[in-house]
Amino acid sequence: MFFSVLQFSRAHDYADFISEVADTFMTLGHVNSALKYYYMLENDDGIDDDHLHLKIARCYLSLGERMQAIKFLQKALQRQQNNVDARLNLASLLIEDSKEDEAISLLSPPKNSDLQNIDQNSDTSKLWWHNEKIKLKLCNIYRAKGMIEDFVNTILPLVRESLYIESLRLKIKVKKRLRESVLFQRVKNVDDQQTDGVFCGSRPIVTPADRMKASRARKLLQKKAALKEEKKAVAIAAGLDWLSDDTNDESEEEHVKEPPLRNLLKDEEHQYLIIDLCKALESLQRYYEALEIIKLALKSGHHILPVEKEEQLRLLGAQMAYSSMDSKHGFDCIKHIVKQHPYSITAWNCYYKVIPRSGKSYSRHCKFLRSMRSKHKDSVPSLVISGHQFTMGSHHQDAAQEYLEAYKLLPENPLINLCVGIFSSLLGLHYSTLGFRLQNKHQCRAQGLAFLYNNLRLCESSQEALYNIARACHHVGLSLALSYYEKVLATVEKDHPIPKLPNENWDVVEKNEKYYGYCDLGREAAFNLHLIYKKCGAMDLARQVLRDHCTFD
Repeated sequence: MFFSVLQFSRAHDYADFISEVADTFMTLGHVNSALKYYYMLENDDGIDDDHLHLKIARCYLSLGERMQAIKFLQKALQRQQNNVDARLNLASLLIEDSKEDEAISLLSPPKNSDLQNIDQNSDTSKLWWHNEKIKLKLCNIYRAKGMIEDFVNTILPLVRESLYIESLRLKIKVKKRLRESVLFQRVKNVDDQQTDGVFCGSRPIVTPADRMKASRARKLLQKKAALKEEKKAVAIAAGLDWLSDDTNDESEEEHVKEPPLRNLLKDEEHQYLIIDLCKALESLQRYYEALEIIKLALKSGHHILPVEKEEQLRLLGAQMAYSSMDSKHGFDCIKHIVKQHPYSITAWNCYYKVIPRSGKSYSRHCKFLRSMRSKHKDSVPSLVISGHQFTMGSHHQDAAQEYLEAYKLLPENPLINLCVGIFSSLLGLHYSTLGFRLQNKHQCRAQGLAFLYNNLRLCESSQEALYNIARACHHVGLSLALSYYEKVLATVEKDHPIPKLPNENWDVVEKNEKYYGYCDLGREAAFNLHLIYKKCGAMDLARQVLRDHCTFD
């Protein structure tokens, strides 16, 4: 009865009332009744309501009629191109109908020809393709379709800017300006003289801290007064009325920019987005950008991210540290992995692969290695790496101590026996090069050969173990090198799988024909053997060895 006046013939006259009635029905859940009144307005050409088609589309969405909803959402976008909600709803419906390409076209920025028609003075931040929700929706579509490069190019700027702003928030301290009344009170507490009592005419007794605060307050008040007089003079010279600005009396806070993606580190879906972005960057071999994102995420989300997400990011950073040529950004990640697993050979192998390319981080490496040695004295990998570093720095006695400590812990390890054996065999030669004489150099050589023979036993007389003995004897001038080089040439060594760290891909290398025989040391042994023959004057034997073993077809 009350709505009897709201007829189609009178829709133009009562447009506002019809719209309000329809909105009320929609709020109460009477969708069909709301549609009836919305259609009264939609069929009247004289009514100009930009939100009408969007309201009808929402009604059809509530009824589950997707085709009609798509139709009216498209009409709504024709009238309101910057309507982000309508564009997102339409994209979701298109994805449900398996029309991802149409959804991508709907959410992608317009072409260059369309961009030229946009007013240059318009605020670009209000354009729909700059909206964060649009970019998130588009990147999710790219991620679902496996379009990695488009996914990265869409979401990387937003994630980087958001993480950068979050990291700045850790440094920014919001400062409040003191009101002038507070400044005057601080000065008054020091300058006021007592008017009665025993201490009449004297200044009050104040602490040095209060006196310093009063001094700063007095200077600040003088500065504000001078600035106010300057503004007053400028206003009077310009013929304007002077109005005192009292806004300085209010407390002001430093404005902090809001990140494009809010709750980036708190929202679980966004946390997975960061991890997927880093993996995508790794697959595209954009290691520097991935390490930058990981560094910012770990810095900003130290007390926010769950422990498993932090570990996953650090593991990704460690993997990219030894995959990239510039690994200084991944040094902290791999260092954390080693701290968590101080006895893991895989973790230390990854760490040792990163160190030669760490550049300026080498001093940090030495400090970290000393720290790990002091905390985990029974960690064999750290002992061996420390020994290598001492050897490279010509600290031979320190290196020998590290190797022998490792030997005490793992006496049956072939690598440790090899390190101790080579070092002991060459120790006398190193000291002779430096101008020193080692009194027990023959004893050192004998001990070194004993360790090398132990390595030969543990390696079951492999070609590599034979070559190591031959090379050590050759280096110190023992004729025993001749027979061991001949044993190396008589041994056939098959190729072994190339040792690789997690996520390393050596399949292409192993299938390459030029890498066949990379485990065979025959050419190296033949070349060294020909040097011995050549030094002894046996030129024919030297040429024959080179012809038999070092000739390429």
